[in-house]
Amino acid sequence: MRPEPDGDDGFDLGINMTPMIDCVFLLLIFFLAATTFASDEVELDLRLPQAKTGTEGKGDKPIVVNVLADGSIRVDGRAVTLEALKQKVAAAAQRNPEQTVLVRGDEKAQFGLGVQVLDLCRLAKVKKVDFAATPQK
Repeated sequence: MRPEPDGDDGFDLGINMTPMIDCVFLLLIFFLAATTFASDEVELDLRLPQAKTGTEGKGDKPIVVNVLADGSIRVDGRAVTLEALKQKVAAAAQRNPEQTVLVRGDEKAQFGLGVQVLDLCRLAKVKKVDFAATPQK
Protein backbone atom coordinates (compact mmCIF):
# COMPACT_ATOMS: atom_id res chain seq x y z
CA MET A 1 0.00 0.00 0.00
CA ARG A 2 1.24 3.48 -0.88
CA PRO A 3 1.42 6.19 1.82
CA GLU A 4 -0.68 9.31 1.34
CA PRO A 5 1.31 12.53 0.85
CA ASP A 6 0.36 14.97 3.59
CA GLY A 7 3.43 17.22 3.80
CA ASP A 8 4.62 15.84 7.15
CA ASP A 9 6.35 12.75 5.84
CA GLY A 10 8.59 14.43 3.21
CA PHE A 11 6.35 14.58 0.13
CA ASP A 12 6.20 18.00 -1.57
CA LEU A 13 2.98 18.99 -3.28
CA GLY A 14 4.15 22.53 -4.29
CA ILE A 15 4.21 23.95 -7.79
CA ASN A 16 7.44 23.58 -9.77
CA MET A 17 8.78 27.17 -10.08
CA THR A 18 11.70 26.41 -12.42
CA PRO A 19 9.85 26.95 -15.74
CA MET A 20 8.33 30.19 -14.51
CA ILE A 21 11.71 31.52 -13.38
CA ASP A 22 13.20 30.55 -16.76
CA CYS A 23 10.47 32.49 -18.57
CA VAL A 24 10.99 35.56 -16.37
CA PHE A 25 14.74 35.57 -17.03
CA LEU A 26 14.20 35.17 -20.78
CA LEU A 27 11.77 38.11 -20.77
CA LEU A 28 14.24 40.18 -18.77
CA ILE A 29 17.04 39.47 -21.23
CA PHE A 30 14.75 40.23 -24.17
CA PHE A 31 13.72 43.63 -22.81
CA LEU A 32 17.30 44.54 -21.88
CA ALA A 33 18.45 43.71 -25.41
CA ALA A 34 15.51 45.53 -27.00
CA THR A 35 16.15 48.74 -25.07
CA THR A 36 19.86 48.57 -25.90
CA PHE A 37 19.14 48.38 -29.62
CA ALA A 38 16.57 51.19 -29.43
CA SER A 39 18.84 53.68 -27.69
CA ASP A 40 19.93 55.86 -30.58
CA GLU A 41 21.74 59.06 -29.75
CA VAL A 42 18.79 61.44 -29.75
CA GLU A 43 18.68 64.57 -27.67
CA LEU A 44 15.07 65.73 -27.67
CA ASP A 45 15.80 69.30 -26.62
CA LEU A 46 18.34 69.78 -29.42
CA ARG A 47 17.19 71.88 -32.38
CA LEU A 48 19.35 71.21 -35.41
CA PRO A 49 19.95 73.98 -37.95
CA GLN A 50 18.29 73.68 -41.35
CA ALA A 51 20.14 73.06 -44.61
CA LYS A 52 19.04 72.98 -48.25
CA THR A 53 21.59 70.37 -49.34
CA GLY A 54 23.22 67.35 -47.81
CA THR A 55 23.28 63.58 -47.83
CA GLU A 56 22.50 60.98 -45.24
CA GLY A 57 25.59 59.45 -43.67
CA LYS A 58 26.35 55.80 -44.36
CA GLY A 59 28.85 53.36 -42.97
CA ASP A 60 29.81 52.17 -39.52
CA LYS A 61 28.24 53.54 -36.41
CA PRO A 62 29.70 57.00 -35.81
CA ILE A 63 30.55 58.58 -32.50
CA VAL A 64 27.68 61.02 -31.99
CA VAL A 65 28.65 64.30 -30.30
CA ASN A 66 25.78 66.54 -29.20
CA VAL A 67 26.62 70.21 -28.66
CA LEU A 68 23.79 71.78 -26.67
CA ALA A 69 22.73 75.42 -26.59
CA ASP A 70 23.96 75.84 -22.99
CA GLY A 71 27.52 74.96 -24.06
CA SER A 72 27.61 71.40 -22.74
CA ILE A 73 28.77 68.42 -24.78
CA ARG A 74 27.03 65.06 -24.51
CA VAL A 75 28.23 61.69 -25.79
CA ASP A 76 26.36 58.44 -25.12
CA GLY A 77 23.81 60.33 -23.05
CA ARG A 78 26.41 61.73 -20.62
CA ALA A 79 27.98 65.16 -20.33
CA VAL A 80 31.70 65.09 -21.17
CA THR A 81 34.55 67.56 -21.18
CA LEU A 82 36.59 68.35 -24.27
CA GLU A 83 39.52 66.39 -22.83
CA ALA A 84 37.39 63.29 -22.20
CA LEU A 85 35.93 63.59 -25.70
CA LYS A 86 39.44 63.85 -27.15
CA GLN A 87 40.49 60.64 -25.38
CA LYS A 88 37.36 58.79 -26.51
CA VAL A 89 37.75 59.86 -30.14
CA ALA A 90 41.50 59.11 -30.16
CA ALA A 91 40.93 55.61 -28.74
CA ALA A 92 38.20 54.90 -31.30
CA ALA A 93 40.38 56.19 -34.15
CA GLN A 94 43.23 53.89 -33.07
CA ARG A 95 40.91 50.86 -33.05
CA ASN A 96 39.27 51.76 -36.36
CA PRO A 97 41.10 54.05 -38.82
CA GLU A 98 37.82 54.60 -40.70
CA GLN A 99 35.97 55.84 -37.59
CA THR A 100 33.52 58.66 -38.25
CA VAL A 101 32.19 61.36 -35.94
CA LEU A 102 28.76 62.96 -36.23
CA VAL A 103 28.45 66.40 -34.64
CA ARG A 104 24.88 67.36 -33.79
CA GLY A 105 24.95 71.01 -32.79
CA ASP A 106 22.00 73.02 -31.54
CA GLU A 107 21.21 75.98 -33.78
CA LYS A 108 21.77 78.29 -30.81
CA ALA A 109 25.05 76.70 -29.71
CA GLN A 110 28.25 78.69 -29.90
CA PHE A 111 30.15 78.17 -33.13
CA GLY A 112 33.46 78.11 -31.26
CA LEU A 113 32.50 74.96 -29.37
CA GLY A 114 31.76 73.17 -32.65
CA VAL A 115 35.14 74.25 -34.00
CA GLN A 116 36.83 72.89 -30.86
CA VAL A 117 35.10 69.53 -31.39
CA LEU A 118 36.21 69.56 -35.04
CA ASP A 119 39.77 70.42 -34.00
CA LEU A 120 40.05 67.59 -31.48
CA CYS A 121 38.72 65.15 -34.09
CA ARG A 122 41.44 66.33 -36.43
CA LEU A 123 44.09 65.93 -33.71
CA ALA A 124 42.83 62.38 -33.13
CA LYS A 125 43.34 61.68 -36.86
CA VAL A 126 39.65 61.12 -37.63
CA LYS A 127 39.27 61.43 -41.39
CA LYS A 128 35.51 61.93 -41.61
CA VAL A 129 33.48 64.34 -39.49
CA ASP A 130 29.85 64.99 -40.39
CA PHE A 131 27.58 67.75 -39.18
CA ALA A 132 23.88 66.99 -38.71
CA ALA A 133 21.12 69.27 -39.95
CA THR A 134 17.43 69.02 -40.70
CA PRO A 135 16.23 69.40 -44.30
CA GLN A 136 14.91 72.84 -45.12
CA LYS A 137 11.36 72.87 -46.41
